[in-house]
Amino acid sequence: MKVLFWILTILSIPVGLFISFFSYACRELGLYGTSLGDVVGIAGMLALVVCVICAVLGIIKMRKGNKKKAFTFVLIGVIYCAIIAGLVGVDEVVHTKRLEEDTASHNEEIYGRNWDSPSAMEGIPVYYEELLNEFYAVVRDEWPAEELMMVGAVSMAEHYGDMPLDNIGFLLKDLNSDGVDELVIGTTAPSEEGGTVIFCIFSDPKNPFQSISSVEGEIHYLHSGDDNGTYVIEIGGRNAAWVIGPAGSEAMLDITYQEGAMDPAGRMTLEMIPFSRYK
Repeated sequence: MKVLFWILTILSIPVGLFISFFSYACRELGLYGTSLGDVVGIAGMLALVVCVICAVLGIIKMRKGNKKKAFTFVLIGVIYCAIIAGLVGVDEVVHTKRLEEDTASHNEEIYGRNWDSPSAMEGIPVYYEELLNEFYAVVRDEWPAEELMMVGAVSMAEHYGDMPLDNIGFLLKDLNSDGVDELVIGTTAPSEEGGTVIFCIFSDPKNPFQSISSVEGEIHYLHSGDDNGTYVIEIGGRNAAWVIGPAGSEAMLDITYQEGAMDPAGRMTLEMIPFSRYK
């Protein structure tokens, strides 16, 4: 046991440290997920296990009276474990920071320099605010229809006009009477046929879900429903509608498909907030 203890201790510390640093370098070099990266990662974990075993054996030696030597190796083992934990912690911080920087750079390239600047309005749920930041940049830069597929509002390109930030807006409105507002994106002025044109609707501000989206040539209008506090969403051009049911246990919209044309006279005109007032 004594010989084994000495062999494991002497070999595991330098070898383990080397493998740990090399393992860290593998991740930085993008080798994780490759055969070499997997081998190094496994070797690093085994070295850590060996070091822990050495520490345990050192404690055993200490209890048997060989305190000076045992304490030395236990201390080395603890320091080694601390170094490993430190490397993992530093690596996680660096990785998270780089991911945030890459994401910010990517979004800035797509949406513009001020894509994540704070809004000029208060009282907007934080996750809805992220969506509004995105839509603000999309409308400001007048994305064409083929790119609007990414945000589920293809038909919006037909309604930019000369001042898109004034012509396109948003509204927070409780559509299923559950006390939680949905986010509605649409036109600020009613269409020639009457009613506010709606492009998409997001529900659940804690985990936004796009309940309604528009494809090319398809728009939506909001109608009052049969039940108090409920609504029907007309699917323009399809002679059909989405019927919003009473509030359920979740904050997502409970909608069902309904065939049949809606009366254009029932289209609602909403007081949308233009994106020009958002920033």
